[in-house]
Amino acid sequence: MEVWVKEYAVDLVPSTRIGFSDTSPTLFCQLHPAAEDLELSILDLDHFVACAKTSTVGPGFHIFVCDMLHKLGTRFNLTWITDNEDYFDEADYFFSGNQERVLEEMANWLGGLCRLFFDGTFKDEPGNMPTALCLRMFVAFEADARAVTPLGPRNLPWLKKVSENGRVGSDFFAWWKPGLNAEYFLGRALSRMWTDIRWRKPINDSERDVLEYVVNSLDIAFKLDGNLSYPWPEWAEILDFLERDDSEPDLARSRANGIPTIGYRRRNVRVTLPGHWILNVPGSLSEFDADENGDFSAQDPPKTIWFSSWTFVDSPDQRLADARGAILDKSPGLLEEREGYIGWAEIEEKREDDEKYFVLTSSNVCRKGKAVVSVVFTDPEDRAWAEGVWRSLQPPKGKSSDE
Repeated sequence: MEVWVKEYAVDLVPSTRIGFSDTSPTLFCQLHPAAEDLELSILDLDHFVACAKTSTVGPGFHIFVCDMLHKLGTRFNLTWITDNEDYFDEADYFFSGNQERVLEEMANWLGGLCRLFFDGTFKDEPGNMPTALCLRMFVAFEADARAVTPLGPRNLPWLKKVSENGRVGSDFFAWWKPGLNAEYFLGRALSRMWTDIRWRKPINDSERDVLEYVVNSLDIAFKLDGNLSYPWPEWAEILDFLERDDSEPDLARSRANGIPTIGYRRRNVRVTLPGHWILNVPGSLSEFDADENGDFSAQDPPKTIWFSSWTFVDSPDQRLADARGAILDKSPGLLEEREGYIGWAEIEEKREDDEKYFVLTSSNVCRKGKAVVSVVFTDPEDRAWAEGVWRSLQPPKGKSSDE
């Protein structure tokens, strides 16, 4: 099935992995950058299940997945059950083939979503991040708008308008029209531009692959329909990051009027790290990856942030009290204390191979556990920035490890 999916959906540039959903052997398929995984699971020798959340991407994605599953069923001799109460198509397309019904259902769902969050019940509080609609967990984006979506921020007038008529919000979806058309390729490029690109030169193969994916998607879209609204300034910027020397940069640069604005990661982001600690970091920072010791790090050279955490399994109040006493006995340094939390840090100048750099090292404790954050930088003027990163650290919520 994995081989078949990769061949059938080759134009989508899918990624797959085999694992388990609960105890069921499962093929996880990432088919769109704004989508959650399609899960294909074998429950037992007689039952096979396909699960997908398509509303994060749109009707075009829903129709593609359903059509693909029918082809998959033919290839592997599956008989789809029509009257199961637990597994069904909410848009009623899988068995009816009615595309208009999918568009109507998606529009109604989006209108209901906007009514739920923006009917005046929920009030903005100072310091709150925008409401994230259909974005991945563990990263929160800043924006001067009431909500953030896979295709950019949305202000309150837009949200209120869509709450009254979901059809006017089709620009929320990265894949509205069915088929692998220009809108599809443009939509998948924009979704990665808004959420994934660091807006600097790539520092590893993974980041370069994202940039190449976006450029290739934009190129295909433009060849299919050159009359769409393309992000020319950002397109030219990405080509500069890739240091492309072919004719494509000239096309983008010749049309790149204005300042690039697309991309949440042009600003700070709020990341959730192991142990549910939260840290505000530059959006240009790479993904936090674990090393062989289980320590996590992310970088935007020459800056690097390291993170490690431990969870208390017993006597949380006593552990916090002991840690507080030890911290207050330390040599003078930076102190951050709030209810149920204390942190201490110091900044030291170091040298390696005759090169000078600075390291902020911190120890941070709450009732749930302990975290160590280290910030490495080379410019003395970044001391305030490094301290701000450390002071943004938020401990996991709750008073003890079992809450």
